[in-house]
Amino acid sequence: MNETHDNFWNPQEGEYLKGVYVDKLENVGKFENTLYKIQDKDITYCIWGKVQLDSIMEVAKIGDLIQIQYVGCETINGRFQMKRYELEILDNEE
Repeated sequence: MNETHDNFWNPQEGEYLKGVYVDKLENVGKFENTLYKIQDKDITYCIWGKVQLDSIMEVAKIGDLIQIQYVGCETINGRFQMKRYELEILDNEE
């Protein structure tokens, strides 16, 4: 039996995740956030949506081979930390 396991992606600055964008769940959890699911081989990674990540993920479609890189935190208005990501949509050929 080939079972997939969900793991939450908690990257360090500069790390990236490459895989197939398999699902987007909205209004999840007590804060009603978006949850993205990216499958890399037999592991499905979950990523909680953030304002900046939600914005860049709008161009990706379910089934796309994508790469998301965590580029670090940015301070907004001198008070708030915002996680920043970069998205690349890859060809479906490795």
